[in-house]
Amino acid sequence: MIDINIAFFYQLINFAVLLVALNFILFKPLRAIMREREQGISGAFSDSKAAQDRAQALLEQYNVSLADAKQKAAAAYNTFYQQGLDAQRDMIAAERTKAGELLDKARKEIAEAAAAARGDLRKEAEALSRDISTKLLGRAV
Repeated sequence: MIDINIAFFYQLINFAVLLVALNFILFKPLRAIMREREQGISGAFSDSKAAQDRAQALLEQYNVSLADAKQKAAAAYNTFYQQGLDAQRDMIAAERTKAGELLDKARKEIAEAAAAARGDLRKEAEALSRDISTKLLGRAV
């Protein structure tokens, strides 16, 4: 059986003093450190969540601006391509017109040269026929 004597009370008082001392020296600072640590972790978690949200918003903004830039680039490319085709058509039309003019001029010059050659050939043919007639007939025709 347990005897309750004065030693028990001393031990109970020692235990209570030790609990009070440990509470002030160890448990309260430990609880404060644990609370600060928990607040720091939750603060870091909320900061990281906010940073992740900002990064996601920036990524979405980047994707939107990238799509817009691609669309503008495609529109610019199509515009320049169409302008190039129009310029090409204009150049081809101008060169065809120029070539047609040169061809008409060459045909005209050839026709003039042929007419002149025919005229010269007629004159020569007449002179040649007179010479042949004169030699064959022996008299001037």
